[in-house]
Amino acid sequence: MRYSKLSYYKKIRLFLLFIVLEKILFAGTTGKISGTVIDQNTGEPLIGCNIIVQGTSLGAASSIDGSYFILNIPPGTYSLRASMIGYSSVVMNDLQVIVDLTARADFNLASETIEGEEVIVTAQKPTVRLDQTSMSAVVSSEDIENLPVTEVSDIIELQAGIVRSPDGGFHVRGGRSSEVSFWVDGVATTDSYDGSSGLEIENSGVQEVQVISGTFNAEYGQAMSGIVNVITKDGSQNYTGNLDVYTGGYHSNQSDLYSISSPFSTWQSFSDLNSNGLWDYGEILYDLNNNGTWDEGEVYWDRNGNQSWDGDEDSEPLNSDLGYDGYLGDYYDYNGDGKTTQPSPGEGNGRKDWGEHKFSPTKQGYTKYLDIAENLFQQTNFSGSFSGPIPFTGDKLTFYSTFRRYKSAGRYYGLKLFSPSGLFSDESIVPLAPFSKLSGQFKLTYNFKPGIKINYTGYATEKSYKNYDSYYKYNPDGLLWNYESDQSNMLSLIHSLSQKTFYELKFLDFSSGYNQSLYEIDDVPFKSETLSQNELNNLDLNDSIQIRSGYEIFQNIPRYQITQTGDSNYYVIDMKDQSGYVADNAFITPAWSFGNGGTQNGRFSRNTSFKQVKLDISSQINRIHFLKTGFLYKVYDMWTDDKYLNHKTVGEWSVTEKGDTLGYNPIAGARIEPFTPIINPTYTSDHNYFRVKPKEISFYFQDKIELDELIINAGIRFDYFDPSWKIPSSSQLPGNLKYYLAETPNDTSIFWENDFPFIHNEVNILDSLNEKGAVAIENLFNTGIDYDSTIQTYEEAFEEQLDNYRETYRWEYGYNSVKSSSQISPRIGIAYPITDRGVIHVSYGHFFQVPNFSFLYENPEFEISNNNNGGIIGNASLKPEKTVMYEIGFKQEIAYRTAIDLTIFYRDTRDWVGISSAINKYPVGTYRKYENKDYANTRGFTLVLERQFSKGFGGGVDYTWMIAEGTYSNPQDAYFDAQDNQAPRLSMLPLDWDQTHTLNFRTIFGGKNWIISAIGKFWTGKPYTPEFKTGVVSGSGAFAGFADNSERKPNIFSLDLRTSYSINLFGVKSSLYCNIYNILDARNELSVWNDTGRSTYTLTAKDVTPTDPGRIGHLNEHLLRPEWYGEPRRINLGFKVGL
Repeated sequence: MRYSKLSYYKKIRLFLLFIVLEKILFAGTTGKISGTVIDQNTGEPLIGCNIIVQGTSLGAASSIDGSYFILNIPPGTYSLRASMIGYSSVVMNDLQVIVDLTARADFNLASETIEGEEVIVTAQKPTVRLDQTSMSAVVSSEDIENLPVTEVSDIIELQAGIVRSPDGGFHVRGGRSSEVSFWVDGVATTDSYDGSSGLEIENSGVQEVQVISGTFNAEYGQAMSGIVNVITKDGSQNYTGNLDVYTGGYHSNQSDLYSISSPFSTWQSFSDLNSNGLWDYGEILYDLNNNGTWDEGEVYWDRNGNQSWDGDEDSEPLNSDLGYDGYLGDYYDYNGDGKTTQPSPGEGNGRKDWGEHKFSPTKQGYTKYLDIAENLFQQTNFSGSFSGPIPFTGDKLTFYSTFRRYKSAGRYYGLKLFSPSGLFSDESIVPLAPFSKLSGQFKLTYNFKPGIKINYTGYATEKSYKNYDSYYKYNPDGLLWNYESDQSNMLSLIHSLSQKTFYELKFLDFSSGYNQSLYEIDDVPFKSETLSQNELNNLDLNDSIQIRSGYEIFQNIPRYQITQTGDSNYYVIDMKDQSGYVADNAFITPAWSFGNGGTQNGRFSRNTSFKQVKLDISSQINRIHFLKTGFLYKVYDMWTDDKYLNHKTVGEWSVTEKGDTLGYNPIAGARIEPFTPIINPTYTSDHNYFRVKPKEISFYFQDKIELDELIINAGIRFDYFDPSWKIPSSSQLPGNLKYYLAETPNDTSIFWENDFPFIHNEVNILDSLNEKGAVAIENLFNTGIDYDSTIQTYEEAFEEQLDNYRETYRWEYGYNSVKSSSQISPRIGIAYPITDRGVIHVSYGHFFQVPNFSFLYENPEFEISNNNNGGIIGNASLKPEKTVMYEIGFKQEIAYRTAIDLTIFYRDTRDWVGISSAINKYPVGTYRKYENKDYANTRGFTLVLERQFSKGFGGGVDYTWMIAEGTYSNPQDAYFDAQDNQAPRLSMLPLDWDQTHTLNFRTIFGGKNWIISAIGKFWTGKPYTPEFKTGVVSGSGAFAGFADNSERKPNIFSLDLRTSYSINLFGVKSSLYCNIYNILDARNELSVWNDTGRSTYTLTAKDVTPTDPGRIGHLNEHLLRPEWYGEPRRINLGFKVGL
């Protein structure tokens, strides 16, 4: 490479010129090839040499100086052919093209000595990209295939500068997880509600994953930390495909974390040694003297622990075998001798009941379900891809399709000892966090003619799962099902106007939905059917079911609920053939107890959809400048429905002390038993619904300047956002409740607007009032008025004051529309090649992001309770959050196919979403709202050593040292601090994801038919806030407490391994493989007890007795917390066959 000299001052002027512009990595979905063609003998440039990308219609001809460039090349590995009359053709194989970067391909052509002679050369993948101006990583489909990874997310967490939190979120260089933008084929697919990825592309459909952890270009908006850009595969000209099947599960020695105990470990009616469900002689009852056999008198429940029966069958039952009859204390004269001290054979229900188990933290219970040797199908996967041309279209129309069906029982299991209604269930062992996923992708590519390409891509993903909640370990049917559904349809047109210019026009229709239900089918808990009169007569209509609360039966309800239909039939609901909706607080248990009934009754559903059009125009106007500009218009349509299944109550009329009617309150009064669920109206605080349609517009311009000694990526971006929502005009009256002053046949009263559906029609509305007016007039009704009788009568004074209140407090529309926001963000990046194998890169940029929609639109009706810390309301007037990012780095090839990269970075984040100070609400109470008030900064460096795969070996090691500090990790933290009477935080503290040292390594060894690869991770502990338990420290009354996040959790270490062996199966290329995750079965502690800093023990319950007669489960079982640990060893065995 030849270098022209730039003076020092010219370089300074060049830097200052672009410091106000924006850095680019030249983002998008394609890359570029450039190079020169020279005569091998003379060294002179060759003019008019044809360079063709084989297998495509792409190509170029060399110019007068021998240079050429080819634009708009999808990522992948290609062969280039250079040909010219009078010269031998040269074919360069294995040239890798990467999104946003330039692949260099120079040709030396020799004079042709033999007609048709062709020279074959192999391109060497450069270890250092000289035009890369900031930190990024590119992972190819081959890398994904050969590493022990199953999801794209597994690849993301391995990149330098990225920290993954226990909930799965990615924190890039210290930012919040919502600051990462996810792109697929050149368009953003981030779910703006919470910043999640939106679409999940399966590994088999990925051509390349680009992870940008440094500054990124102007094309990328609505992100402050990083970009994940996934490029999907195009259809091939030949029919290809594969099927991938694997199964497996856990194989761990951590059985103490995953054992099942009995619900009542303080006693047991008998040890059912032969498992016949009945008591037999020799099966131990309450063994007081611990001699291992039953003795006379050991047939009672020693409830008070005095080791003697107190002669009271009600308090200390003679027999602890509890069954469907619902009573303790029943006994059985087994041999007919009149003595009731005989053990009972139970109730003949064929199973052990309450108390017929005991806890032991050893390998028992459902731990065999976590042993792959006994349960090979804990996880199953069936996936594949198929690609090729559409018949009868020649080579113009091709497709690429993928599908995947994945199911996992998870690592948490429970025992169906109870049904949600409190009745005994079938004692089956079931997963507490099952997960299933069905996904598909279809891409259609139409090469209409040279220079015009049309793509259609459809994506769909359906997921269903339960979230683990240990309280429901013995009542698994009380856990909610969660459903996610993501769909996307994308249409793109790529049109090359000339060799130098092309444009991309893309349309995207995106939808991401979520909902919850208790039962998988339509959330219906009971068996229901329509019966004729004769069928109804066959039912025992006097049958009833019992509802249990603790040990007491408090309600008998009819088994059948019958409604007559219009066709002389009957709609019958069988209340016994169900687990039913039950109040989650219907069953009272002591502290440290699992639940014995109830259901999760919150319901949340939402949908975020948007339609967008995006136009990008790219042009290589000369050898130096590559320009790109673009426009985006996006319209959202989002709704949420957040509600709770409340107790249905007997409604009541609300009246004043004087007897004035205020209205009918449908949600007050006595509860109706048994539990009858009701969803309150949306104007109540436990039911929020809204729909909003914000809009987003953006423009950008960027230039890639490729000088001989300097590469500059610069650009500028404009963003506009209209939230299309409102904010309260009065901070004291955020809800702006509307009341009516109205006349009834009996009196003049105040009615709340939402009471009118329940009020008699004979009312005459006089005026509308706000909440202050309603209170003032109600007080006027109640207390009367002082007046001067020499001037006016009482009635005149009363009417005057009433008119004054009506005028002062008349209700008006109390909301203001939120103004739109806009911002300009400049960015710049510079790459300075110091040799042909080394480069220094510097970048700087401003990055803006509209806060998550959940912060803008939370509590959309501004409903606040009348107490301190009464709640949080959203704030649609939040400004975009802002980050300024700096980066300087050095990358150098140090050995054959081996390079080292050192990058230093700093991020300064302002206008981070936080929580306001307390706002006074009328008439009493306070609330808070989201505000742009938090601050954070991150500083650190990354060191990456990477060797390309060659001669059977490849791999990489990356180390990140990073300090991430801020005022609050999450906006809600300030609200919770206020509830704990803590002062607002005024100093910078480590953020929850501040992981000081991060070390990742990956390596691949391979031969002709085999590959062994490994991934290792060592992460230092994230911070937590320590605390003392009461009475632990002498004089603790004067102890001010530890600083937040001042201590560290234990370190994390994990090692994953993949082995695969290729075989030829009946002429078809196939492979057998085994993936082992956490092969060392390390017990990684992700969450800890704040008093000890460990997951393994706590002083919290040191004064709690291990057992309690009413406690479901042993204390030790509650302290295990398996969800606080990382995944144990997991093994997948698979078979992949090519088609």
